[in-house]
Amino acid sequence: MRRAITLLSASMIALSAGAASAQNAKPRNLILFVPDGLRGGIVTAETAPAMAEIRDKGVNFKNSHSLFPTFTMANSSALSTGHYLGDTGTFSNTIYTGYSSAPAGDTVVPFIENDAVLADVDDHFNGD
Repeated sequence: MRRAITLLSASMIALSAGAASAQNAKPRNLILFVPDGLRGGIVTAETAPAMAEIRDKGVNFKNSHSLFPTFTMANSSALSTGHYLGDTGTFSNTIYTGYSSAPAGDTVVPFIENDAVLADVDDHFNGD
């Protein structure tokens, strides 16, 4: 875990340095880091120093609110796109696939936290 945080920190610093030196009007990339299930108040310099540093040097959503409580996919899709749930195709931890998924009980909106369902969706879209 510590190695992953260190790598993430180094990546963000490298990206920041490159973006700061760019003088053109090209769009810039953004790294959106959503720690699943982590309560923001628990991240301090004592409990999670690397994450606290990333937060303090980046953007901190101090007063963020969920579009759909307790489900990461729905909230992450909104943060990533700026769109509400109906626009992204992500509803809770389900996604609109456009076909009936047999492992999910022949629904077009399978709950995707299931290995068999994920394999079916992956196969249907040829790994894309």
